[in-house]
Amino acid sequence: MANERTNQTMEQVHRLLEEYLHRRGLRVTPERKAIVDAIYGMDEPHFTIEQLNARLEAMHFRVALATLYNNMEMLMDAGLLWRHYFGPVTCYEASYDVKPHFHCICRECGMVMNLSNDRLTSRLAETRIRGFKADDAYIYLYGFCTKCAAARRRRSKKLKK
Repeated sequence: MANERTNQTMEQVHRLLEEYLHRRGLRVTPERKAIVDAIYGMDEPHFTIEQLNARLEAMHFRVALATLYNNMEMLMDAGLLWRHYFGPVTCYEASYDVKPHFHCICRECGMVMNLSNDRLTSRLAETRIRGFKADDAYIYLYGFCTKCAAARRRRSKKLKK
């Protein structure tokens, strides 16, 4: 998915980053460009800071963890990145040109699955909340993936015997 991003998408992401930095009087640095390239080139849609750091090292680009954390905040503010809390794990996800979706998280193995549901997305968009203007929504569904649910059923059957 992420590694299939087109050159056009990447050019747009770089343009949005540069515009954001320019509006705030910040510099466009090689580190910031490399971080964005690494984020939008990740093989998995959700990643941790450690996985991003490993990706940057594989690209032969070393960045201090403090720099990574600071830039993650900036990229979220620029609308190019989402932060998720999947149980005890903090993950990030590239957000530009990504269709609205929800996350199913297995309580047993921690697997995260994206779920697209146009009907639910449109219902959320139509929902009005008095005294509040929503601009984004995240839905996390917790439960058990098929593999873990089957393992739990097998363990339960063994205990009953």
